[in-house]
Parts: sequence; structure tokens; C-alpha cells
Amino acid sequence: MKEKKYRIKSGFIMREIAGESFAVPVNAENGSSDIVILNPVSKLLWENLQEEKTIDELVSAVRSQFEVDPKTAADDIADFMEQLESHGFLI
Repeated sequence: MKEKKYRIKSGFIMREIAGESFAVPVNAENGSSDIVILNPVSKLLWENLQEEKTIDELVSAVRSQFEVDPKTAADDIADFMEQLESHGFLI
């Protein structure tokens, strides 16, 4: 079975303001007007999700930059992915 891949929908961008990172819609036609605050880990995930990635690929990316065990990384990524899906940011 092929592992599911995720990617950020077009029409959503990341912006940095006063040292904080935010995921924002470019326009209301994207289906969401929500803004999501990105911490350093979620910023890394957002950057990786500009291209299709599996959860395993995202776990590897996080573990290459942060000291975290695989299960904790996978659990945290799953939570973040649920948040992105609930805001309509993912394809």
C-alpha cells in the first residue's frame, strides 16, 4: 500500500512578522481565512510541505533538525497535520 502524501494547497503562504512565523491565506477564495502561528518545528514542517511528503519523510526532517525520538515526532506531526487539515491548508 502506498503511503499517503501531504502538501500545502496553493494560495497559502508563510510570513514572518516581528520574529514570529505565520501561515496565512493569500485570499478568502482559498476556503479559509484562518491564520496559524508556526513554532520552529511547525515552520520546518510548513517549509517541507511545499512539496508532497509522507509522514515518515516529515519525521526524518524534524529529527534531522531537533533532538526528538521518532514516536514523539510522529505524534506531534500528526497533531499539526490535523490542525492544517481542519483549517483547509492541505491537499
